[in-house]
Amino acid sequence: MGQEQQRGLILHEEHGALGSWRVFMRPPAADLGHCVDLLWLGEGRVNYLADRILPTGCSHLLINLGPVQYLLDPAAERGRRAFRRIWLSGPHDRPIDTSAPHGQCLLGVAFKPGGLHAWLRPDTHALSGQVLDLEDVLGVETASLHESLCHLDGPAARIDFVERWLRTRMHRRLHADTSWALHLIARSHGQRSIDSIQRELGCSRNHLATLFRRQVGLSPKSLARLCRFNDALGLLRGRQQVPWVELAQHCGYYDQSHLTRDFQSFSGFAPGEFVRHAQPDAGSIVIR
Repeated sequence: MGQEQQRGLILHEEHGALGSWRVFMRPPAADLGHCVDLLWLGEGRVNYLADRILPTGCSHLLINLGPVQYLLDPAAERGRRAFRRIWLSGPHDRPIDTSAPHGQCLLGVAFKPGGLHAWLRPDTHALSGQVLDLEDVLGVETASLHESLCHLDGPAARIDFVERWLRTRMHRRLHADTSWALHLIARSHGQRSIDSIQRELGCSRNHLATLFRRQVGLSPKSLARLCRFNDALGLLRGRQQVPWVELAQHCGYYDQSHLTRDFQSFSGFAPGEFVRHAQPDAGSIVIR
């Protein structure tokens, strides 16, 4: 395991029981920072069959530059959907199961909550809970994006190209009330009540709910719950003994049963079962 700076990127490497891979990461350029959280390129192989991606309220652009990847979907033929080019994963409040049996070379863009609104014409609600082929959303122009990236060498050049491509599509910003509500939810780690946020904004519950539906794709309450859950995940990581009652109180849960319900909703497991699963990174767990 290691992390170092390389050509303006942060390089994280993992070599162990779970597999061998490296991930190049970079924060977005300043003019994309209002909607993009992180750009990354990961390559390598894992020694497990499937992992579960945990919801954060963010959306993701996933560009496959290597072997076929799979989204595990019980409703699909053979229980999985093949991913060969570019997928768009909208905001989710449920986990997503994936598999990369042949290794991977994957470039990703993590959008902040509300970040899709800046560059996609449809209301974000239409993408909520969806994982779609980007061509179905934007049309054939995505083919040229994928082809161009395949002809570039190195993670820095590829990430630079995606940043330039995103920049050409930026054409709108969030409503001021949406932006400030997102800021207040994030700053409080989801612990501030939505009623108090509405009062600070001087708006009605319906006004804020409508803005979030169109621009974020999740309700204010759902996003706040996800913030609390991910705050708890950060405090759990690497701990052998977990004081569940103290953790629940620290993260703003009413009691331990409230914490348990969110773990079951967002990960599919009760907390005690969750911690027995290996974690390749902060946002996923191995499920088989």
